[in-house]
Amino acid sequence: MASSQSVWGLDLGRCALKAVKLRSAADGKVDILAVEYIEHEEILSQPDADRNALITVALEKFLSRHDITKDQVVVSVPGQHTLARFTKLPPVAPKRVPDIVRYEADQQIPFDLDEVIWDYQTFQQEGMPDLEVGIFAMKRELIREHLLHFEQASIEPLVVQCSPLAVYNAANFDGMFGNNTTILLDIGADNTDLIIATPDSLWTRTVQIGGNSFTEAIVKAFKLSFAKAESLKRTAADSKYARQVFQAMRPVFADLVQELQRSIGFYSSTHRDAEINRVVGLGNAFRLPGLQKYLQQNLGIDVVRPDAFQNGSSAQLADQDTYREQFSSFAAAYGLALQGLDLTKVNSNLLPREIAKQAVWRKKKPAFAATAACLALAGGLVWFRQLTDLSALAAGNDAAQVVSDVDDAANVIDSGPSGAGSPRARAKTIVAAGNLLKKELGRLSGQGDTERADTEQFIMLQHNKTLLPRVLEVVHRSVPAQEPAFASLKDPEAIRAAIAAGATPRPKRKTVVITAIDTHFEPNLSQNDFTSFVEVPPPLNDYDIDSGTDVPGIMIKIKCTSSNEGTIEFLAKEFLDPLRENGRKPGTGFYFDQVVLISGEKIGSSRGSAKPRGRRGSAPKPQGGVDPITFEPLANDWRYEIWVSVILEDFPGVDEEETGDDVGDDG
Repeated sequence: MASSQSVWGLDLGRCALKAVKLRSAADGKVDILAVEYIEHEEILSQPDADRNALITVALEKFLSRHDITKDQVVVSVPGQHTLARFTKLPPVAPKRVPDIVRYEADQQIPFDLDEVIWDYQTFQQEGMPDLEVGIFAMKRELIREHLLHFEQASIEPLVVQCSPLAVYNAANFDGMFGNNTTILLDIGADNTDLIIATPDSLWTRTVQIGGNSFTEAIVKAFKLSFAKAESLKRTAADSKYARQVFQAMRPVFADLVQELQRSIGFYSSTHRDAEINRVVGLGNAFRLPGLQKYLQQNLGIDVVRPDAFQNGSSAQLADQDTYREQFSSFAAAYGLALQGLDLTKVNSNLLPREIAKQAVWRKKKPAFAATAACLALAGGLVWFRQLTDLSALAAGNDAAQVVSDVDDAANVIDSGPSGAGSPRARAKTIVAAGNLLKKELGRLSGQGDTERADTEQFIMLQHNKTLLPRVLEVVHRSVPAQEPAFASLKDPEAIRAAIAAGATPRPKRKTVVITAIDTHFEPNLSQNDFTSFVEVPPPLNDYDIDSGTDVPGIMIKIKCTSSNEGTIEFLAKEFLDPLRENGRKPGTGFYFDQVVLISGEKIGSSRGSAKPRGRRGSAPKPQGGVDPITFEPLANDWRYEIWVSVILEDFPGVDEEETGDDVGDDG
């Protein structure tokens, strides 16, 4: 792209439209020619906000202030709507990389490839043979819905890039992390884009915590409207209620730190040589007083907040005040414009191919019109000669040679038509032979698809055949150990004799007996109702359930009994907690996400002691009887049902310890 070309980066966020206009400079840097920050009257994610109308108003304001007809435009799509997967490729020749990546995309993307727009980027550390690839995808209907706003405003983007990658490009070009492993934390209105970056690679995750999370905490604490709570949050540092405001937001601070620790733990488990020593804070929500200090204290990592782009000159920028005041929110727009100037590390593009073709066609229409006029003139000059040639051809012998089978067709292609004939007849024979071979190729290409699919399914089953036994082994390993008095006894009579001799009374025994285990694969674990009368810990997986992303895995339903008089408290301590601990070990290829007590009741009670909320039907009818081994009555025993969701990924390594609480203290 020529150095005189200007490029706009447009970042359409939930809170505002951010735009940066760049032009290449002679010294390898860029000139910042213009910036724009147009805040929406309402945050787009608010329940009563007219999202389409607010976006239309913002784009109209932008176009009324800037003429972009001679500029290129690069736009972003939200990180929470995109899927990012990173994997290492086997050593292959460069020309085979696209085929390997497509195979990996088919495995990594949980949708049919026809339903998504996807692209990839390769990363390779200098002097190292390992090649890592990042695969980025977005549902086709979501990206078309997002681009419809720009189409209605007559804005034709050159590139569509997801926000986290644009932030990485901006930081990489501007030298924000040098040669170190750095966390880029771009806190938006609804979500936080977390990028762990080096000059040669990146890893990204979207955390469902943003500026609105702090606002909603204030709404709940003070019973205010969202607009008033947002105003109170922005002026918290100067408010006489500052201490109460920060106290209300404390849980959100803690949640954000926990998510960061979880992500750092997962990244460190897969990049053992990495040493994260810096956090770069971006996004307007990062301006919240006390947040920078709180993160630094609880993460033990240096946290910085840049105030200018070091490789971008703003000398030609007219609106310096907006640039300084809103700088934290311009990183993504800056990175988008850099990609339009071909100055970035990551160059993937999620612009649908059909839209790109339409844009190219419209730009070439004037040239096509001039070409068509020249062709019409040239055609008139040779028209009479064409008529003469057609008459001559029509007068000749144009009968083609009969091509009856594949062998005949192959001979015609290899040796040419046999016998004499006009050039046109020989050409017809060759075309007929080619069509016959093409038809045969189509017939043969369609064979074997069923066998190939069956083979791939068999390979997958062989690959995962040991998974379920390992999962069940974790369940059985978590069952409380047998009572010492009974551990060596195998004969029922010996057990009854031990009881008669004064062994541990039945209500005191730390025994859990599994009576049934049901396991089945669940395409979307989030559809299960985990409602329980026992507090449910938050799930560990980072899927956005509201976005429509499925969470595949294994569902385990355990039925068990226990005679211990501690009832639910005993079961939670002696069985549920070990289930969580044993099911969350790194390197197993799976981990227990939710471990939930769904129901519990006394076997001898006609009423039952607890019923699960939100489940239809009544509790099972009580059962009496005696223990078939010990002949003891079962009336005081308890029966339970436990649900366990198993995520088919390595455990991310969550740190659930409490962190510091110096929120809002800048002193």
